[in-house]
Amino acid sequence: MEAIKSFKELIDYLTNGSTGSRKKIAVANAVDMHSLEAVMHAVHNGVVEAYLVGDEATIKNKLEFDFEPSEFVHVVNVPDPLEATKEAVRMVKEGECDILMKGMVNTDVILRVILDKEKGLLPKGRVLTYNSALNIPGYHKLLFFTDPAVIPVPTKEQRVEMIKYCLDTAKKFGVTHPKVALIHATEKANPKIPFMQDYLDIIEMWKRGEFGECIIDGPMDTFIALDKERGAIKNVPTPVLGDADILIFPDFASANCFYKGLVSFAGAGMAGLLQGTEKPVVLTSRSDDAELKFYSICMAAMLA
Repeated sequence: MEAIKSFKELIDYLTNGSTGSRKKIAVANAVDMHSLEAVMHAVHNGVVEAYLVGDEATIKNKLEFDFEPSEFVHVVNVPDPLEATKEAVRMVKEGECDILMKGMVNTDVILRVILDKEKGLLPKGRVLTYNSALNIPGYHKLLFFTDPAVIPVPTKEQRVEMIKYCLDTAKKFGVTHPKVALIHATEKANPKIPFMQDYLDIIEMWKRGEFGECIIDGPMDTFIALDKERGAIKNVPTPVLGDADILIFPDFASANCFYKGLVSFAGAGMAGLLQGTEKPVVLTSRSDDAELKFYSICMAAMLA
């Protein structure tokens, strides 16, 4: 397949019939309008078949007055938000659905259910992290990055897994040889910075072929990673120059500030998922708009 370079191309790919059947999505406590709007948009575009778990009367009332009916929408009556979350996780765990999505439920609540050792979705030994995609006006392709939400300061082992998740995602989007930039405010590997040795070790692992078909380089700033003209001024030789597919940030604070600035002031579109789980999990903030949630559903459909 050709590499998918924008959310428009992603939606076209998912809706032109080339991906086969719809993916089944279970929405935990599906009573908020932004989640319903995103899910119904995905339903009407042929991306998913939806199972809306929550208070049946509330959900049906909102569906009746705000959306066109569809045979691909099913309401599962579980009025209590915690029990609705458990039921949605069970449906995904047992293979009844391909994707889990957070509705009107606190993040800590759904995470506790996902992390349950017996009934949850995180296999033993897997790293739970957050993988995102940005569609930035002015950049020539989708940009994947991690982790803006889950791991405050990754260990080297966690960072290695984060890179592997991102590489897998990029390749499923048709990027055959992803370019990974290890981001910092400098291109100099200062050993006094605690995680800098992790970056250097990761590059050595890449040279030994432990990450497969890709390019990994760093440390570098975002100018070098994303802007050929500005990066070239610094005269830093790197095969990633101005053409990164994946950004790996030092910590989740820097990743979070990076994407929120682009979404707020540059008109960037974003999608994001939990990674490490048995199936894709669309876990967005309750304040995120329907567009971001729709893009996240589409991203999940590519990985399911």
